[in-house]
Amino acid sequence: MSYYYQTCPYCPSGMTKRLFTAQSGGNVVQCLECELQFVEMYPDIKESILKIYSAEYFKHMIERTVQRKKNFNKLIYQLESILDRKGRLLEIGAGEGTLLQVALERGWEVEGTEISPAAIEHIQNNFPVKMYQGNLEEIPLEPCSYDAVVLNHVLEHVRNPKTTLEKVGKLVRGNGVVRIEIPNIASLSCRLKNVQSRLKLKRNPWKHYGIGHHFWFFTPKTLRNALEAAGLAVMKMETPAPQKLKFFGRSLNDIYKQKLLGGALVVFARKKQVSLRRPGS
Repeated sequence: MSYYYQTCPYCPSGMTKRLFTAQSGGNVVQCLECELQFVEMYPDIKESILKIYSAEYFKHMIERTVQRKKNFNKLIYQLESILDRKGRLLEIGAGEGTLLQVALERGWEVEGTEISPAAIEHIQNNFPVKMYQGNLEEIPLEPCSYDAVVLNHVLEHVRNPKTTLEKVGKLVRGNGVVRIEIPNIASLSCRLKNVQSRLKLKRNPWKHYGIGHHFWFFTPKTLRNALEAAGLAVMKMETPAPQKLKFFGRSLNDIYKQKLLGGALVVFARKKQVSLRRPGS
């Protein structure tokens, strides 16, 4: 597979420091200016579609459809609560299409994008959903035409998070909402695994970074900076606590959410200077 040297899309100096080298041989570096972490070499998009995002990649998602539908029902309900209505939804990187299916069943008008032909084939064989194939930046979509834009564990995969989020900002309507979920590289679990990896106490050091299909690694700080650079304002940012912590009471869950220690970073954003009801209010 062909690879291309990657620099920070936000900082012109391009100065980085190496954090570690994965067993696969890939270096993960950190920008010295904004602290964004990323893989130093990015694969050719056309080659990666066939090698990484084949039908096999989405198999485990399809096998977990029942649980994923429960999770996505909660997600769509949150969007409805924020907007006080249903509307037109675009999912970027729709995968096997379960989120689009749930939104469609709840009365939304839905569309999706995917770079994987295998994923699009699966969706169109199962749901009446309009799909666009390719990188978001290259797809001709009408500006300000969506009430909700969702990126569910997608931003860590894209070729350029800066141009992706800039396009997202153009697509969402003035009173619309953007919902993003990504791995939280500043989570307590990740920090502990980092220490184990450096001390060589893990059989597969740095496996938790998901190198091979994850290329950008965000903390709450670097994600907020990325959204603001794209003209988006954070309404709410949280990291849901692990399921097992619920046995220890609400207070521990609240600490995880407030201190952003959980493994998944969830953000609701809107265009700057637009007032919307906060999630959960």
